[in-house]
Parts: sequence; C-alpha cells; structure tokens
Amino acid sequence: MNVNRLSAQLASLLVMGLLASGCESEEPFPSQAELELMRELHTMPRRPPGDTTNRLANSPEASALGFLLFEDPRLSSCRTVACKSCHDGEGKTVSEPTALGCNGNRTGRNPPSTLNADYNRWFMWDGRSDRLWNQAILPMTSPVEMDSNATIVREELQSRYLEQYQQLFGKSPAETGDDELLANVGKVLQAYERTTNRLDSPFDEDVKRFIAAADSGSTTLEDDPAYLGLKTYFRKGQCIICHKGVTMSDNLFHNIGVKDTGPGAQGQSATIEGVLDWKFNAKGLYSDDRNGLDASRIDSTRATLAEKRAEMEGAFKTPTLRNIALTAPYMHTGELATLEDVIELYNKGGEEPGAFHGTKTDTIKKLDLDSEEKAALVKLLESMTGAPATP
Repeated sequence: MNVNRLSAQLASLLVMGLLASGCESEEPFPSQAELELMRELHTMPRRPPGDTTNRLANSPEASALGFLLFEDPRLSSCRTVACKSCHDGEGKTVSEPTALGCNGNRTGRNPPSTLNADYNRWFMWDGRSDRLWNQAILPMTSPVEMDSNATIVREELQSRYLEQYQQLFGKSPAETGDDELLANVGKVLQAYERTTNRLDSPFDEDVKRFIAAADSGSTTLEDDPAYLGLKTYFRKGQCIICHKGVTMSDNLFHNIGVKDTGPGAQGQSATIEGVLDWKFNAKGLYSDDRNGLDASRIDSTRATLAEKRAEMEGAFKTPTLRNIALTAPYMHTGELATLEDVIELYNKGGEEPGAFHGTKTDTIKKLDLDSEEKAALVKLLESMTGAPATP
C-alpha cells in the first residue's frame, strides 16, 4: 500500500479515535492501516544506509583511526575535550542538560546521542549538517566545545597518526589543506561512528509477536502485554505521526512547544541557509559524490525553502526513540529529566505560547492520557533499548 495513503488513513483514524475516545464505537486496534505502519517499526537494517559522499564510510581502517581520534582530547585547543567527552557511556551522550567544553564553556544544547547516528538523514538538533562526517567538523571547531582548528588537528595527526592518515589519503597531513584536512578527519570519525549501534530490542520482538497474532486473527490481542502501549502509541498518544519507520523518526523538524527563549530558540529557521551554502555539505567540494541522492537533497530543500519557512520557526529534529531510555535528559534543551516528564509535556500539548519561538506544529494537542496509558508508554519506550550491534 502507498505510504502516503497509509499516512492519510492513519491521520483519519487518529482523529476518529480521539473523538470516539471512551466510546464503544471506536474501531478495534489495530486497523489494517495501523498494522501496515507497525510492520515498518522493526527489522532495522544491520548497517546504516550507504553514504556515497564519504568513500571511506565502510572502511575498517578508517574506522580504526576514527576511534583513536574520537577518544583523543589533544585534538582540542585545551587538550582536555574529545568527542568522547560528550558521547560516552551506554547512551553515548551526557547525563546533564548541556556538556562541558574547553575553557569552562558549556554547549547551548543537549548533545544528541551518537548511537545509531548514521541512520539519520539530518544532523544536529537544528539540521545544520546534512552528513555525519561534516557534522563532526562542527563541535571540533566550535569555540564552546573543542575550540580547535586545522592547525591543531594537523599537528596531532602528523605527530601521532601519520602512517594511518597516509594509508587512507595518499599524502601526509602536512601536505593537506585546512578544509580538506577537517573533512578527512570528519570522514574517519563517521566510519567509526557507523559502528556504534544498538539495534535488536525487546520492542522489536514484541511488535513481531503482536503482528503475528493480529495476522492470525487472534481475538485475544488485548491480553498481549504490549497492547495498551502500542495502542496508545498509535492512537491517543499520536506518537506514530512523527516517530515512524524502523528509525522511529520521520527525519523532519517540528515545533512541539519545548520551553526555550535562548539565542538558539529559532531552531531550523536560523540554520537552513547555512547548511545549503556550506562548503562541507553533501554537494560541496569535499563530498565524494556531489551528484548523488544525498547531494540532491540540498537542491530539493532549497527549492521548497520559501513555502516551508514558517514551519521551520522554532522547529527541531525528530529524534529516534530507539535507545531513548539510555539518553536522558531529553529535548534539545535537556530540561526534561525523565521519560515521564516527556510524556507529560506531550500530554499537555507543549508549553504555552511565549515560552518558545514560533508556532507549535498543528498536531501538538492536549492528549488527556490517563495514568495507565502514560505508564504503558513509558514501558514501551523502555523496551526500545537495543543490544550493542556487532560491526
């Protein structure tokens, strides 16, 4: 069935379900449209999608060097902050709302987890990066994070990683220009980060079991331990609108009314031109495939920029829900400490106007979840923690 048609059917079902909440006439769960969307929620590909803009994306040698650089604080100007500083532990992020960078500075936002990172389509909360390798350049050169530059990075590569670098790029760091050097470092970091995945979760097994029972015509679906969580996810909680597919993200940007009046509250609207014109983007000089699918998104996004501008105000990326129990605190501000807090934010329909920039996405409404439905959603989210994947 056509995905757009499925989405339209599901939207209709959600409206009907909300209107009929508590009524005997509510359609039995799951409907055929919901069942088809449910089939897309499991069976993650064993590796992230290919990235032709980085010829080294799947290179074991590049991954090995990437791991060493990921853990090396000498790449920072203060020589105390590495990529690992913000992306460590089971959740590959930090346990505080923001992270500590060089010279006592703190990041403006909660660091996104690097778990399953290269399954994403856009990177950073505001989408100012379109590939994982160019994303790595941003914290490396940010004055409040690693505060580094090509000179610092080159010195470290030349003194400690010369042989590995030469084998991958055919020349020494000393023979590499500044921008190319940063791009090359980003590419080996991507090769490593593509291996830091957690995939198979209890949730996947629950969904498979539930689908099999539904397909068999079972009349006891309501007895399944995942029944209320899944039903709430699809209907009253409306989670499926944005958290769909195997990554449980629509890979888009939405304003959900998260409290934020800081300098970065504009979200995607403040950064979109920057990524479209960025010399490191998928269509730029340092891409290994300037005419491929990833590069084409630059053109398609530019073509729709004017009509989409209003939607970008205060909009932030839909994060994956996979491994969500490992990555607290939540939201781009890191202000919500628990999954219960997240559900409460959605339940009340986001914050009131004035507490954030722009206008909330029209699907963000009060949900009126009861305590059982909230608890079922928390349990469902906790079941999405995957096992470490073998590279």
